[in-house]
Amino acid sequence: MLVGVVFCIIMPQVLYSQGQIERRKKYLEESLQINIKQRFRANTRRISVQDSTWDDWLRRTGELPPDFSAMPSTPMLPDPLLYNREGRTFRITTQAQWDEQREWIKAQYQEWIAGHAPPAPGNVEPEILKDTVEAGGARVQLIKLKFGPKQQATMTLELIVPEGSGPFPVFMTQWNHRGWAQLAVKRGYIGCVYAAADVKDDTDYYQARYPDYDFSGLMRRAWGASRVVDYLFTRPEVNNEQIAITGHSRNGKQSLWAAAFDERIAAVISSSSSTGGDMPWRYCDPQYASETLDYVAAWNGHWFHPRLRFFAGREDKLPVDQNSLAALVAPRPLLFHYSIVEQGLNSWSNEQNYYSVKKVYEFLGVPDRIGVHTRMGEHAVAARDVEATIDFLDIQFKRIDLEWTNRLYYTYNYERWEAQHEEERAEAARINKVSLNGHYTDLNDFKKERAQIVANLHWLLGEEPSGVRAADVVVQPKPRYDWVESVVPRPVVPGAKALYLGPYTAIGDHISGVLYCPVNQSGSIKLPPSGKLPVIIYAHQYAYSTGFSKGYDKDGRRGTTRLFEALVKQGFAVLAIDMYGFGTRIEEATHFYQRYPKWSKMGKMVRDIRSCIDAVEDLDFVDEKHVYLLGNTIGGSVSLFAAVLDKRVAGVATVAAFSPWRTSNSQYESLRTYSHLHGFIPKLGFFADSPSDVPVDFGELLAAVAPTPILIIAPDIDRHTDIEALKRAMVPVSQVYDLYGKQEHLIVDYPHEINRLTTEMFPEIGVFFRSLYNGNLPDVVKHRSIK
Repeated sequence: MLVGVVFCIIMPQVLYSQGQIERRKKYLEESLQINIKQRFRANTRRISVQDSTWDDWLRRTGELPPDFSAMPSTPMLPDPLLYNREGRTFRITTQAQWDEQREWIKAQYQEWIAGHAPPAPGNVEPEILKDTVEAGGARVQLIKLKFGPKQQATMTLELIVPEGSGPFPVFMTQWNHRGWAQLAVKRGYIGCVYAAADVKDDTDYYQARYPDYDFSGLMRRAWGASRVVDYLFTRPEVNNEQIAITGHSRNGKQSLWAAAFDERIAAVISSSSSTGGDMPWRYCDPQYASETLDYVAAWNGHWFHPRLRFFAGREDKLPVDQNSLAALVAPRPLLFHYSIVEQGLNSWSNEQNYYSVKKVYEFLGVPDRIGVHTRMGEHAVAARDVEATIDFLDIQFKRIDLEWTNRLYYTYNYERWEAQHEEERAEAARINKVSLNGHYTDLNDFKKERAQIVANLHWLLGEEPSGVRAADVVVQPKPRYDWVESVVPRPVVPGAKALYLGPYTAIGDHISGVLYCPVNQSGSIKLPPSGKLPVIIYAHQYAYSTGFSKGYDKDGRRGTTRLFEALVKQGFAVLAIDMYGFGTRIEEATHFYQRYPKWSKMGKMVRDIRSCIDAVEDLDFVDEKHVYLLGNTIGGSVSLFAAVLDKRVAGVATVAAFSPWRTSNSQYESLRTYSHLHGFIPKLGFFADSPSDVPVDFGELLAAVAPTPILIIAPDIDRHTDIEALKRAMVPVSQVYDLYGKQEHLIVDYPHEINRLTTEMFPEIGVFFRSLYNGNLPDVVKHRSIK
């Protein structure tokens, strides 16, 4: 039995105090609440040799989550070049230190994510099952490798050797990517196709062959790939220094894992590998609208070690992440390949992964050995993209004289922005900071400060260029699609008719949107007695690849559809746009700060919401007196800022929308999230080292919204939110609503949830807006829980 496995099972009984054990039991209860139940489909496998499901594993092992309270929180990507353990923290500066760090990363990755694989068996024996020369001149061999205890473990592979004496580079891939290998053979590579894919998987039986090892499905496949490399090293036609591996989706994950743990693999191309591959766990939680940890583990529990599921909702506690794994490939060539708009990933997250790993390549002096091949389209890959990835290999193996070019979309860099805005830094020191004092004598006393709150918000958002509103916004019954919408289709909402705004009759500044209206049984728009529909303008979460089309959903990718359906049933029209830089508008935002150096992306997003309100005023069947905003995560912040600046807003609801900037710290990086990470409000970065000096915070902004009704849903185990600081901030905000005589207009709820808008929240949101429209808001005060 592996020492690591035994240690984790007996540790609670030996090394943990009773208090720690009780805390870990509570974490287990929360994990069971957070995690989606395991789904079963044709390719589902046992998660261990003893267990079919995660629940089975929990019952058998009795294992508890780690004591998260004792683990450091790293909300942004862990720096592979930062040595940080046992109270020691320093930046790695030598090869020897990096070598030690690599071994630590491997150990942590196996402990929490991959499971532990056996050592190389050392007894790989081939059996040639077929040996022919094809009409095209290539030699094709079907080979079964036997190895392990009594040589009972096997791996089937097909070698396609081009004409000539070699030695040839090798293009390794999995059974269902034989077409890729065919292209590589024409380019002078040995094609090597091995049986570690859903359609043919020899590695599943390794569980039974090695019962003392807890390696997961992807780790078994990666380990099986290394057995193929064992054999390739015995073939005289093979250039041992030019063995490359690639795969797509789940095979892209295993290819990356194989190269990370086997240094004989000279290069790796990870294609659309998403969660557990080229996308970090930290940037795949519900607010990123990608395949979340709980989702991917529910559908494919056998891919990862069961222990990983403890970190759902606590991804920031993982000691390592996918950037750490990819860093193990350095200094060998590494290419990330993906579509920036495919539904299963978040292209912003992928690009952040690239930037982090590239720092390791730069440290090792080989920055050109890591690259990105981005494409537009769905998940499947065309021959043109496979050819491009082979170009990358040819460049790295010095087989052709070309220069590789990365096409990147999220190129914002705070340090670069800061260097170009020294005058704003001087301004920051002169801004009059506003803090709610909670002791205003009357409403006029507060209104004096409100003016400064609004002024400070305007300063943070930057100087908006002059412009005009759209002239005549009208709806179109039939869509004229942006082509991206064919890749990420707009929701088809039951009970609703979709009306399209744009492109020729667009919202301000040429923004397209969709207006979902309730319909009667005949399919006509169902209008209230007033003849005008109340409208909710929806601002989505950090859904970079998909915009508003895809929201979080425990059961799949229909979160937005179900949300809109619930709101339409309440009699509301719902207007949705992709926020600036998201979905159909990714390319629009790439060079924002070169085009608008004095403005901010947040300023642009707020302007777009206000342009939506302008559009509502132009539609004669929509009620401009009942315009409400609903925002999820970053969309909640956008909605709040818009409500501060635009009094046409009749009510606001936000979900998991913000954490106070002034308590921003290494656990709750709320400030740097806006300034450094996403570049929404760069000026906040001036206060990164002294967040308490921020000129205005969310408490002040909420007070500035008063007396407009607002519903704040702040999940109490949202890892992005300093919930206690948020609760403290609500107290003076409540006092401001009291000054207006409208305390019932501030409703705050703290559900026991993580940062996601769940179906369980839909009724509360619907009742809130319906009560506003009906004028009976006190009916929802029972939801209030200000503490």
